[in-house]
Amino acid sequence: MDAWWEILSVFLFSTIKFFFGGVPLALGYNFSHLESIIVTSAGGCTGVTIFVYASDGLIAFFKKRAALKKLNNPNLPPKKKFTRTNRIIIGVKRRFGLWGFSFIVPFLIPVPLGCFLAVRYFDDKKKIIGALCVSIVFWAVAGAFLYKPLFDAIRYYFL
Repeated sequence: MDAWWEILSVFLFSTIKFFFGGVPLALGYNFSHLESIIVTSAGGCTGVTIFVYASDGLIAFFKKRAALKKLNNPNLPPKKKFTRTNRIIIGVKRRFGLWGFSFIVPFLIPVPLGCFLAVRYFDDKKKIIGALCVSIVFWAVAGAFLYKPLFDAIRYYFL
């Protein structure tokens, strides 16, 4: 029963926070390289699929809310359009495209936020899901082989 709980917790944690969440958790539970890659990749790709399709509703909600706010308060000055964060996101989009953005998401950004930004700045959902899933599998393999020696060394020296 404990093994199923461990697999489920790694799977669910990988849907939200991938590289610094699900992968170390899997290796902390003593999953093998292959088990770690399979469970974290499945969780990450499931999270990507769910959050890409859920982002449409979230974007529609924010647009509707902004329209209602503008309708209720027509004298409000327009918001500042380009912040430093917006400039960085637009720079990554222009310079690297969908594949470059997808490569960064599992490593640096939580999966829900990365999916929201991808849907907002790129059009084709199938390409978004495909690129993010390829990136997640890459980072699952890289994480399994990078974290495993670190975890083994910690266990050897401190436990």
